[in-house]
Amino acid sequence: MKKIAITGGIGSGKSLVRKIIMERGFPVFSCDDIYAELINSELYIQEIFRWFPSVIVDGKIDKKRLSEIVFQNDDARKRLNGIAHPLIMAQLFKQMDACTHAYAFAEVPLLFEGGFEDLFDEVIVVMRNKQNRINAVQARDNVSEEEVFSRIDVQIDYDSATFKSKLQKGNVHFLLNDKDRNQLEKSVNELLTRI
Repeated sequence: MKKIAITGGIGSGKSLVRKIIMERGFPVFSCDDIYAELINSELYIQEIFRWFPSVIVDGKIDKKRLSEIVFQNDDARKRLNGIAHPLIMAQLFKQMDACTHAYAFAEVPLLFEGGFEDLFDEVIVVMRNKQNRINAVQARDNVSEEEVFSRIDVQIDYDSATFKSKLQKGNVHFLLNDKDRNQLEKSVNELLTRI
């Protein structure tokens, strides 16, 4: 089986690319979906309580409060990622390995930040104009531009020449999402044919 990661900055359109690929009949898994299940598990809640007691409200994780803490504090973010990422990736590969299709895709938002890129045969990086990304996140999450910037600032700068030159590998594919859905579908289809 060929394992293919879909990644990109916040608001780049990863989820839409994931949806288009699913519509083409491919199995696509999601780290965000896995985290949505994980965040309600008793063991995870206990671990979060151990390090971030103030975010537990009525026995559940207050995601907004947790986000505010980790996006303002590098150590807190690293601590959270150290707890969550190994659990998410273990579950992701369990799901992918159970799949019988020749190709399995996974939406992995923090692929490069977590150093997981070498675990995949191919990587699709969804690229989008920064202002369009900001607008998309503001509309989706009902947050201020300042909050969006604080999230962007903790991610890899996908637009930097250093990042792009570092990834001039045959297995990394850049997918531009700066037009309408029809154009994105066309670009996804062309990429799937190449992969």
